[in-house]
Amino acid sequence: MDIQTLQAQLIDIVEAVIGTRVQPDEYMESLFDSMSKVQLMVEVKDRLGVTLPVDEIDALVDSVQVLADYVAAHQR
Repeated sequence: MDIQTLQAQLIDIVEAVIGTRVQPDEYMESLFDSMSKVQLMVEVKDRLGVTLPVDEIDALVDSVQVLADYVAAHQR
């Protein structure tokens, strides 16, 4: 899967979780609370098959680009 397609899927997931629109390079960590981070972890695992580690989630929700890079590197 190319990175643009992955970013689009992650944008859909993020927007569903936090209820607001985001851009790939937008800083979004402040848009998440602890429950929405857990929900994001579950959605990414269910839809994309990648487990987001709890100890890295704060860094991974920095932006969709950061999240997409991580998911791309860890997909099978």
